[in-house]
Amino acid sequence: MALKRALALGLLLSLALAAGCSKREAPPRRTEPWLASPSASGAVLGGPRAFRFTKDSVIRFSTSGRKGKLSGRLPLAQGELRFDPRDVRGASASLSADLTKLSIDEPPAAAELGGGSPDTLARQWLELGPEVPAERREQFATARFELSSLENLSASFLELTGRGKSSGLRATAVGTLLLHGFRAPVRAEVRVSTTRTDQLSIRSVGALVVTLAPHDIVARGPSGVVDALGAARSADWVGKQARVEFELIAEAAQSAPN
Repeated sequence: MALKRALALGLLLSLALAAGCSKREAPPRRTEPWLASPSASGAVLGGPRAFRFTKDSVIRFSTSGRKGKLSGRLPLAQGELRFDPRDVRGASASLSADLTKLSIDEPPAAAELGGGSPDTLARQWLELGPEVPAERREQFATARFELSSLENLSASFLELTGRGKSSGLRATAVGTLLLHGFRAPVRAEVRVSTTRTDQLSIRSVGALVVTLAPHDIVARGPSGVVDALGAARSADWVGKQARVEFELIAEAAQSAPN
């Protein structure tokens, strides 16, 4: 009997040990902090970033007169954008366009504009004609935009996922435009989007309206002198404002800004 009790006790003890070994341990409790933003996955890369605008950027303009509309494009010369993806409110940017390479799309007949190539006439309006002194032409050869602030942001951060997932934000870009030697304030509604961690697209939402008079842009002859007759004739195609639309492509610079 003693032997039977010992065997039974041993069997019960073995079963108890087996049950204890098969019991799963509770997972450890996580104690690390969690990001409060939608980018808790780490897609919002920290630290200031620098991006440079590429030659793939497109800047287009148009202006309308009594008979019709002229449109054309400007090549981007250079530009840079700096911001912290975690808080884009402090973004800064500058870019310049080469006015000497301005081109007109499908222009009206030369006679309608007073003779001469529409591209040449457009440059003359900017005092970039062939008889303007070289030093003065150099002064007016570039248009520059400087970003001073972003307003009406749809989000304060920008996701840079790098996984093909498009993300972005909308904002009002506020800055100044230096054109033909005159600086004027401008505002443009933009959408910033990214599909890679190293590339951004900044597209105008609607048009940026540039009034010509504050920049003293009027019809001029080859030497830069105001041409009253040319101004009257060009009113059929050129209005008081130019509408500018753009898509700027920016790629990450090699090194981060200081």
